[in-house]
Amino acid sequence: MNLLEQITDYALNLQLDDIPADAVDLAKTVIYDSIGTGLGGYQRALGRKAARYATTMMRGDEATLLGSGERSSLEGAAFANAVMVKILGMDDSHRQAGHIASQVVPALLAVGEVYGASGEDILVAAIAAYDFGVRVGRQVRATQRARGFDMKGSVGAISTALAVARCAGLDRERALNTIALAADLASGTEQYVYEGGLCDTKDLISGFAARNAVFAMRLAESDFYGPRGALDGNYGFFSAFGDGFAPDTFADLGENFAILGTAFKPHGGCRHTHQAIDAVQAILSQDALDTADISRIDLSTYSYATKPIFRVDPNPPSREVAGLSIRTSTAVALSRGAAWPQDFTHWDDPEIRRLRNLIDVQVDPEIEARYPDSNGCRLSVTLTNGETREAFLPNMKGEPEFRMTDAELREKFSVLTRDLFPAQRAEQIYDLCAELESLRSIADLTQLCAAAEPVTA
Repeated sequence: MNLLEQITDYALNLQLDDIPADAVDLAKTVIYDSIGTGLGGYQRALGRKAARYATTMMRGDEATLLGSGERSSLEGAAFANAVMVKILGMDDSHRQAGHIASQVVPALLAVGEVYGASGEDILVAAIAAYDFGVRVGRQVRATQRARGFDMKGSVGAISTALAVARCAGLDRERALNTIALAADLASGTEQYVYEGGLCDTKDLISGFAARNAVFAMRLAESDFYGPRGALDGNYGFFSAFGDGFAPDTFADLGENFAILGTAFKPHGGCRHTHQAIDAVQAILSQDALDTADISRIDLSTYSYATKPIFRVDPNPPSREVAGLSIRTSTAVALSRGAAWPQDFTHWDDPEIRRLRNLIDVQVDPEIEARYPDSNGCRLSVTLTNGETREAFLPNMKGEPEFRMTDAELREKFSVLTRDLFPAQRAEQIYDLCAELESLRSIADLTQLCAAAEPVTA
């Protein structure tokens, strides 16, 4: 049995009773948090553009769009909603596989609505997708980064294909072909992080992956075939997108549930800047601080957070790239006291520009030795009077070792959706997600995820 057959059989046979309660609970949170970030993304210009594209160019009456509540084809909803979930950069993350939810959850919501799936179907499919995607990411991540691939478009496409095949209730043959065909639709590069001009692909890549997975499923349903060696064949995914296949990567499948390694974002911007934002907030909690009094900032962390160059660029070329820079994120947090997406609109204010060019970023040997099992930082802020304020955090907020509380997750959802609909609607969405395994139709959830009135600003 090759890997395609192994992972397909695993997903099709997986049942809710096979999954530990903490993994199920975390899957509920992934879905709830993704809906919130998608509704936040809808309020941005790109989110509304994606919704317009879906309703005009991918027309249909199959699935609901987040935010607008309009309907489009299945592929259109998967595409537009995935773009929305990614826009704010507040979607979930995993140390070994990057961002998975921004592709998987939007596709599952759309497919679940069209195919009459239950909440239990969605949960099991999402957990299976993480078990697949994280293990693939663990093996190919370093190589993909070196070659310029974006894992959302490559690993995201095949893990989402697995999820939608399970959610739609496909038979084994069609599920095999869904994943195999998606492997040949995998794509996406990280060139966008080096671009200074207009470029939307950071967020579009999640849309491509979700749409490609659904497209592959529809092809498989129409009896199109993909290669059985799509994953571990001599010229399959692991050779094309990595350095070959290591069978022991999947040895613990069904024993260790990868979704338990998922982290959630309390701040905007790249996940590898959040340890610095947390440290800033720890310093600000000690005493008030006038940024005009700051003369030097020393920040030390793990090496992965310092390269490539866009991660430490003190003068990023655009707002879209600014949130990926640890220098800019630190400066925003110092100036604003927080790093919500709206705070990053001030990324190029004169004082923030001054602060980000004061920051010296180094690799801390102790923190580096513990990465990826921990991902903290040390921050030292020196004032003009010679006073020094310091903070050390072994892990950033939201990691498995330092979880966001239920109250913090609900506050995040509230902040991102308060301009769309009343707090009562947010509470209804929370209540449905909290009891998702009992939900008979996922449409009951998606139909709640529309603004009270159209957003036009």
